[in-house]
Amino acid sequence: MDIKQHWPEILNVLQNGKKSNRYFSIATVDKNGNPHVTPIGHVFFRDDMTGFYFDAYSKAMPENYQTNRNICLMSVNSSTGFWLKSLFKGKFSSAPAVRLMGEVNDARQATSQEITQLKNSIKITRALKGHKLLWGDLSRVRDMRFTEFSPAKYPVMCEDLWS
Repeated sequence: MDIKQHWPEILNVLQNGKKSNRYFSIATVDKNGNPHVTPIGHVFFRDDMTGFYFDAYSKAMPENYQTNRNICLMSVNSSTGFWLKSLFKGKFSSAPAVRLMGEVNDARQATSQEITQLKNSIKITRALKGHKLLWGDLSRVRDMRFTEFSPAKYPVMCEDLWS
């Protein structure tokens, strides 16, 4: 399937996954070929099959990028309402999950626009003690470029999706 053709639909799945989970799972590969999965909360996507995330806490991911820049990002809509409605109807109204495969770039300083996106996404917690402790110094991002995708396909319930 063509990622460019399906990108608007993919963005919808990513948005629903972010709403229901507040994070994405990003898999990398270490120097021994072992997979490593990390939850990353501050991931943002663009219309050109790229995105970026704030690179702050993971120690394994930057080490893994030294030998392998490939990543797999997964988003799952785990909303109870979405699943109950889908199970009741016997059909998903939108895709329940998607995997994106691509590469990551070197860390760089976030632009003022990227910092604004981050602040807007976490503003509801700004008065809480943990807000500044966790997100007070996020300033580095890594760009991601996606080249392939793999949607979750459940028998029968996903028949009309991704056509």
